[in-house]
Amino acid sequence: MQASANQHINTHLDHIRIVMVNTTLPANIGSALRAMKTMGIRQLVLVAPKTYPHPDINALAAGATDLLEHIIVVDTLEDAIADCHMVFGTSARSRTIPWPLLDVRPASQIALQQVVNHQHQVAILFGREDRGLTNEELALANYHVTIPVNTDYGVLNVAQAIQIICYEFRMAASEYIDHKQEATSTETMPVIQHHMQWDEPLVTQAQMQEFYPHLEKMLEEIEFFDPNNPRLLPTRLKRLFGRVQLDRMEYNLLRGVFSRVQALSQGRFQKTITKKEDQES
Repeated sequence: MQASANQHINTHLDHIRIVMVNTTLPANIGSALRAMKTMGIRQLVLVAPKTYPHPDINALAAGATDLLEHIIVVDTLEDAIADCHMVFGTSARSRTIPWPLLDVRPASQIALQQVVNHQHQVAILFGREDRGLTNEELALANYHVTIPVNTDYGVLNVAQAIQIICYEFRMAASEYIDHKQEATSTETMPVIQHHMQWDEPLVTQAQMQEFYPHLEKMLEEIEFFDPNNPRLLPTRLKRLFGRVQLDRMEYNLLRGVFSRVQALSQGRFQKTITKKEDQES
């Protein structure tokens, strides 16, 4: 029974992806692999690592070297999360614009709800050793996640942070398995807190990276948005729609609205030019 439960937990955790951005020290990659394997998480994506491959990765991944062959290396963060439906960005600092911020425990419960009910792909982003994730990178996340620490010394290196977060995700998966085994066939079981129902599948991050430029272009054409002086508008828009989490039907609806507004705006522009030409003639 215990082996079966372990297998089921690991199956859910196969939908969880650890993403490390611009990692400087190869040893941290190796340590991250050990932390992940200990908790049954196997997906690691590296975004433009400073040094890769490197012997230190193999040395620090002792016992978890089987995960090395599954590492994916990409050039951009957008590539790393393109097929993900939910993204968490780790952050210990307040930012210019407040973002939906969760402690790691409720974050893991929200993520496992999506995995269990919809088989969604979930990414957790970890930034550089010296400065974490940039504001632009954090803007790609649906939620910012933090680890409650001693405020007198809240220092964790990236491998330690990955270990803690992987542990919480494993506990959330284990909690689901335990509830499922205890439930009777007639019970309606509240699997995980923060339950969310969707009529349509959630869109992926790749789709959202097409959505935001379309939105900004539409706002530019109606002269609501100045691309030469954007201020914080693009980031606020990403925060808004990242929090909403569009499903497929909502996404197509809004893209249709944007296109219609652009067409009307272009038509009005052409009428203005024609009227001006008539007046000049």
